[in-house]
Amino acid sequence: MAEISILFLGDWLTQDVAPYLRFASEARRESVSRFRASADQNRSLWAELFARWRAAQTVGAHPSEIALGHDEKGAPVCHGAKLSLSLSHSGPYIAVAVGDAPVGADVERKRKAPSGVAKRWFCPEENAFLQSLSEESYPSAFFRLWTVKEAALKYTREGLSGGLETIDALRLLGSAKNGADDALAAQNFALPKEAVAAVVAQRCNLPEKARLFVLETSATGIFGDATFSEIHFISPMKGLQGNNE
Repeated sequence: MAEISILFLGDWLTQDVAPYLRFASEARRESVSRFRASADQNRSLWAELFARWRAAQTVGAHPSEIALGHDEKGAPVCHGAKLSLSLSHSGPYIAVAVGDAPVGADVERKRKAPSGVAKRWFCPEENAFLQSLSEESYPSAFFRLWTVKEAALKYTREGLSGGLETIDALRLLGSAKNGADDALAAQNFALPKEAVAAVVAQRCNLPEKARLFVLETSATGIFGDATFSEIHFISPMKGLQGNNE
């Protein structure tokens, strides 16, 4: 079964990344150096460190034994552990999904959801559903569908080049409840601070919960004085019917 873990960075978005760069790969350090904003630097750095830590926990290894890379399409791969890995970050959140079978994950902050984007990238059934909603319900439903689409393209390892319009997010969400065990399915998780995450996997491999972590300072931190602390878990959202979450 796949697992999805969400890291809430909070005030760490504005922290100086310098003390923690030594724990990252050379490629990641170079990537971080290209960003000017501290928020972008922290998202990039902690995405790698959190993913390595979660992968190491899953297989009973130390993070130093885990290395992350990318395949020919730019999708993340995990060296040092036979795991499927998917990464996403948005705002203060980093999402990491791991499993022994393919998995895709996405996280997005809820913000303005222009109807023109849906008309371009959503299939007719999805657009018809969105247009049936109230103005209040539209943004939540939009981002639930959007995150499923992105997670599905990460599952196939095609990325956005695979075509958002080719993914029927409504069908994938429906398969989580009514599909065959080996059917591709999706589920959403509502996060604090107006954000939503999605996981796509075979129905039998969908996680039963999302684990929410925060970064804390500790004398026995896994990365210098930084450690990850689990604060609670989040159950999957219910059926996609407006604000029925």
